[in-house]
Amino acid sequence: MVAHLDIISNSHKFPKLDGLLPFHTIAMDLDGTLLDSRASISSLNHYVLQSALDQGVGLIIATGRRFSSALPYAQEFRGNVIVVANNGQVLRSSPDGRRISETYISEKAAFAVLSLGKKKGHSPLLHVDRFEEGIDILLESPITDERYHNYSGGDIARTKVVSDLPGHSSDRALVICYLSLMKEELIELEKELLSLPESSEYRTVITKIPGVSYCLEVLEKGVSKWTAIQSYLKISGLDESGVISFGDELNDREMLFSSGYGFAMKNAVPVLKEGASYITKYSNNEDGIAMTLLELSVLSFR
Repeated sequence: MVAHLDIISNSHKFPKLDGLLPFHTIAMDLDGTLLDSRASISSLNHYVLQSALDQGVGLIIATGRRFSSALPYAQEFRGNVIVVANNGQVLRSSPDGRRISETYISEKAAFAVLSLGKKKGHSPLLHVDRFEEGIDILLESPITDERYHNYSGGDIARTKVVSDLPGHSSDRALVICYLSLMKEELIELEKELLSLPESSEYRTVITKIPGVSYCLEVLEKGVSKWTAIQSYLKISGLDESGVISFGDELNDREMLFSSGYGFAMKNAVPVLKEGASYITKYSNNEDGIAMTLLELSVLSFR
């Protein structure tokens, strides 16, 4: 189905769909996208997305957060919502928490990354896939330590302190995180991590966590939010062109650039907006997702 296109002031195209429904799935990032600056889903975003879900459109929350952190937001909706957690490393469903797919960092690569980080004086966090056991993060000192910059909001639940983090490199490793208030510090660490022989097995991404710090994440190479979404589409027998997606950070790049209709949020980082096909006219604090779906006029409301 071909959409008619209108050119808007920022020189990016905004699709005019004439009441047709060219997508079957809405995929969206959480922080800076679905969530406003108060970390809440606005009433308008909720109403529009719930209406879409009720009309048979699939909802996917695709986030860098761990599954347990994203699950409460998915459970705000009535019906089945798919959650892509840890930037694509784990795919689960809500509300039941059933695991659909997972990808772990190899023991060899995890050991090398954790060992180098510690050698350079950093304090890594190891995200692991132990949701059913009540454990998400392994670290060598309490999460409340100031070196973690309020990463968990002071919540020690679902974290476990271990004596030697590299010794847990085979423990279903999902993501290795390094935090710093100075982005340059993480850029330097990233260069060193990418110079390791094991770097052929992983990729890195640096993002800014609102209200926390900059975050350097190490993930299995070739894994992204989009690869997890692809797994879901394949299982469900759905085509990739039928996905409309929304995001604001570099970890949304693959999702936005590969889906049928990829929207960078108005508040997205400049480099993402430069390469995006579409840009929302509204930010995450202006109901950007809902307003875009309403302007596309593809949903019916009763």
